[in-house]
Amino acid sequence: MKLIDILDGTPLPIGYRIAFLTAFFREPLLRRIERDHGLIRPEWTVLVCLAFRSGLNARDICEVTEQPSNSVSRGVSSLLAKGLIARRPDPEDARRSLLSLTHAGRAAHDAGMALFRQAEDAMTASLDPAERTMLIRLLDKMARDVPRWKTCPPYNEAPHG
Repeated sequence: MKLIDILDGTPLPIGYRIAFLTAFFREPLLRRIERDHGLIRPEWTVLVCLAFRSGLNARDICEVTEQPSNSVSRGVSSLLAKGLIARRPDPEDARRSLLSLTHAGRAAHDAGMALFRQAEDAMTASLDPAERTMLIRLLDKMARDVPRWKTCPPYNEAPHG
């Protein structure tokens, strides 16, 4: 059986393909970022979120990424120790801390993102410009609909047992 043969006959023609592409896109890059830059997945997740929006707290990162709080907390602690992020008190809630990238953190993020951009170009090389534009539009439409479909079964069903 060839690697691609697993795509034929799946009962999940969309979800499975998205998962398949995500695995082959993301996992090798995360291993390389760990090897080359010493950043593990929870650390990279925090850096990406803070590069997008400074001043998030750990709970915000958990909500945006669906990552467990213990993983995000480990990432935050490690990045603080490495000097890649900074923490300051939240003026609206003294129990929370707001996080931001340091210059070194921005440099680490930018180096990793360069790999992801290069990989995305390779991954989409089989698409012509119109197909790439359509794919972006369709994925964007689905991504913006997450709040709605997360309220639908099976996401909102209580576990049995």
